Amino acid sequence: EPVDMPSCLPFTEVKLKALDAYYLSWMDSCFTCGSSGASDTMLFCVDCGEGFHSFCVNAPIHSMSKSSVAGWRCPNCKVCEITGEVPKDETKMLFCEMCDRAFSLDLLDPPLKSAP
Repeated sequence: EPVDMPSCLPFTEVKLKALDAYYLSWMDSCFTCGSSGASDTMLFCVDCGEGFHSFCVNAPIHSMSKSSVAGWRCPNCKVCEITGEVPKDETKMLFCEMCDRAFSLDLLDPPLKSAP
């Protein structure tokens, strides 16, 4: 059986009594901080479905279009939007400040040698 890769994100483990967990299970909470507050800033990963506050993952939610919010990927699921893969050297990824999508530097036109 394959072993799950550890998360690249810090997270808060919240332990609840069974009855509390039952009543709170319908609430969306942030994977990073465990809070269900600030629901207007929540983003949900299109791949894994986990919820995050935009400020917990430094995502520019206020400059993102509706389609960018709908197609947002969390840091654990980020891939190059051109190839759909993670490059071997993740430092060669460039993240858009407007939509938070990731792109491989060497696939841009013109290609970049390093991130600006």
